[in-house]
Amino acid sequence: MRGQSSFFEHIGCTKHRGREGEILLTLQVQPEILTVEGTIPPGIFSSMLDIVIGSTIAELVQQPTTTVNLNINYFDFTNCGPFTAVGTIIWRNEKLIAGEGSVLDRDGNLTAKAAGTFKVMGRSIE
Repeated sequence: MRGQSSFFEHIGCTKHRGREGEILLTLQVQPEILTVEGTIPPGIFSSMLDIVIGSTIAELVQQPTTTVNLNINYFDFTNCGPFTAVGTIIWRNEKLIAGEGSVLDRDGNLTAKAAGTFKVMGRSIE
């Protein structure tokens, strides 16, 4: 599993493997990332989803990936952390891979969901 960026360390996010080998991102909410209303900024969830889907794909192909498209639905910005993001692959061809990701709060409630398409950089997927 590849490392994580200093941005994610700064906001309190860690990357690890789940029970079934899937890549998970966990966010321990830091006070400095909250909005003035005390909610989670949508950009935090979008970053988590982009990274968890991209990391899931990169782990499969062992190549760097880049986001081509990412569609996100937000359901709840309440600070009910820690939050966990998980990604899955739903389609692939030689150059592009599509995935989905979900962010769940501490009680397992869906807070955000995304579908994205990622380009594999470098060699073709076999």
